[in-house]
Amino acid sequence: MTEVRRHLRLLIVLAAGLLAGCSGSDAGDVPEEKDSQAIRLDADIWQMMAGIPAKAPTRATTYDNATALQAAAHFHCYAYDANTTTVYDGINTTVDWNGTMNQWIFSGGAIHRWPATGSLDFFAYMPATPPAYITDLTYAARNPQFGCTSLPMTKAGQDAITEFVYALVTDQNKATQGSTGVTLTFQHPFARIKLQTSSTQETININTITLKGIKANGTYTVFSRWTPTGDATNFVATIDEECSASAALGTYIMIPQSWAGEIEVNATWNEWGEPTEHTVTATVPTTWEAGRSYTYTLTITPTDLLVDTAKFTEQW
Repeated sequence: MTEVRRHLRLLIVLAAGLLAGCSGSDAGDVPEEKDSQAIRLDADIWQMMAGIPAKAPTRATTYDNATALQAAAHFHCYAYDANTTTVYDGINTTVDWNGTMNQWIFSGGAIHRWPATGSLDFFAYMPATPPAYITDLTYAARNPQFGCTSLPMTKAGQDAITEFVYALVTDQNKATQGSTGVTLTFQHPFARIKLQTSSTQETININTITLKGIKANGTYTVFSRWTPTGDATNFVATIDEECSASAALGTYIMIPQSWAGEIEVNATWNEWGEPTEHTVTATVPTTWEAGRSYTYTLTITPTDLLVDTAKFTEQW
């Protein structure tokens, strides 16, 4: 009888081990590096925007690939049966950066395992809670979409804006990604605008910089990209700082669109010993594209505004 019990205990242990290797999810552990059954995630992004203190010299800042992810610390991820909207194994969850283990883990340490056959699509976004200006975030098969309502036009003295980025990767399977892991490459749906003075700029006080006729609302889908909507408005960047050569005036994000390019600068400098206010303008038509950075270098003279456009469309 004792021998029978020993055999029964052995069978139970073996059965438990086999079940642990099947598709499904567990909680409380972090997947082993070489566990080809467990879904492992990695995240990649060239640079991202993030909020910074209100009185910092720029209105938004960027992090490089190494620090952005650790600073963000969280993103939200879905897994779907390939080319469907059916969520796989409950993967509709936050993914957290574990600095001790130097890897991303599912919320609560859950382990999700690959299906025995077939492929998965993954959709993720960062930050894990979308900013208030992101609306109607939905997922059609392989075509995420969202709206942007009143994209904040940040001014000095206000909180800086946090950018929204997303990742979509399809046809992932155990045979390939079981050993390599799933790499989520986050995309910048917005355009980045950088304002700065030229290297020859005289020291003056820049009060405001106005970009005229910009649309701050729109809808975005992966298939069709941006459709700006609503009336155009003026983006007024309140600088109110004494600026000299090569001064950084701010970094902002905008909805990609064709823009007429009218820039107005209000600045103050001394004339005959008295501070005198001036307004100068320039027109630089541009089409802003998603994921690209546009630098406007301003040279302000007593009668004119010169804008260097030679550095348009740096890859973000």
